[in-house]
Amino acid sequence: MHDEFEMSMMGELNFFLGLQIKQMEDRIFFNQSKYVKEMLKKFRLEDSKPTKTPMSMEIKLTKDDEADSVDSSKYR
Repeated sequence: MHDEFEMSMMGELNFFLGLQIKQMEDRIFFNQSKYVKEMLKKFRLEDSKPTKTPMSMEIKLTKDDEADSVDSSKYR
């Protein structure tokens, strides 16, 4: 990749494409709270009441080693 693009190490990744990223030793967390706050402000909805996430917070996502590989070029 270095042959085709100019790259440099700029420290730990914190924001990328509107996502806030928190890297830990054994996991990575993504959230969009900054983006959501900006949208609420833009549309003057800062006083809106939050609602619960309609997904179980107890589910742990795991890697499926037996699944077929995905052609990542289809999703670019």
